[in-house]
Amino acid sequence: MKNTFYAVLVILLIVSCQPQGPERYSTTGPEIDLAKGLVADYEQGNWESWMTKYADTAKAYHNNWDNPISPKELQEGFQQNLAAFSSYEFKDDPAFYEMVLDNEGKTWVNFWGVWTGIPRGSDKALDLPVHLSINIEDGKIIEEYAFYDNSVINNALDQMAAMQNAPEAEQAIMATQAKVAEAWSNYDKELFASVSSPNVIRNANGVRIASNQEEYAGLMDVFHTAFPDFNVVVDSYVIRDGKSYLTWTVTGTNTGEFMGNAPTGKVVETHGMSIWTFDADGMATQEDAYFDNMELYNQLGYTVSPPSGE
Repeated sequence: MKNTFYAVLVILLIVSCQPQGPERYSTTGPEIDLAKGLVADYEQGNWESWMTKYADTAKAYHNNWDNPISPKELQEGFQQNLAAFSSYEFKDDPAFYEMVLDNEGKTWVNFWGVWTGIPRGSDKALDLPVHLSINIEDGKIIEEYAFYDNSVINNALDQMAAMQNAPEAEQAIMATQAKVAEAWSNYDKELFASVSSPNVIRNANGVRIASNQEEYAGLMDVFHTAFPDFNVVVDSYVIRDGKSYLTWTVTGTNTGEFMGNAPTGKVVETHGMSIWTFDADGMATQEDAYFDNMELYNQLGYTVSPPSGE
């Protein structure tokens, strides 16, 4: 037993004396600090400091693997897009940084976070998930890969440009329909009431569903009870003669009772179109919505039985 004890002790001493390799994973350290400084400079618009984080030959790949641009070109693109926002930042939560050493000995810092910004002339923030990977060598970034859905920002900028260039009556309609979508997504019945007439009408697939604000609010109750994360995105629209012809996408998770049925826990995505009518002041007076109910039911897992024939 004594000999066994000494043998184990010798092995432990030998192992402890072996040279340790470089740290392969960490959430702290100078590389993490560099990445956090890069994000902070971006948020503060401190572009001079931001540029010092990059090597002279650094390459940036944003939403692609094969077409790099220089940090200077990246900065110019950022400044051009951010000029359309009154404020922007990365949310404190969720935000995650990690440092990894790959099998080729390269040091990478990965960042996951959510960018949020408010377009000028709007009070609604846009949220954009972002993943960033930067390769650091000798305290400088030499490669950068970033992936995010830039269409979120581009669509917002396009809508702003369209609103600014549209006649006053159309601007009022665009503002109202944006608030209607926001009211649906945020379950804000008061906001909807503020942009609609007291006797607002909703027809769904040709059937009268609501004839006033109270009944319309009841419809919002039904869907938000069944899908608490109910969200509406306006995909496209055309405005003609006081009407907006728009297509939309609705998503949600069925965690509440829907039409007398127990929740299924299923995530749904359905598409449709609405024709909204507005008065001279841009207030919503009527919605004629068209969508495939059967597609929604199928996604929820409902089945339809044929009549018995009796």
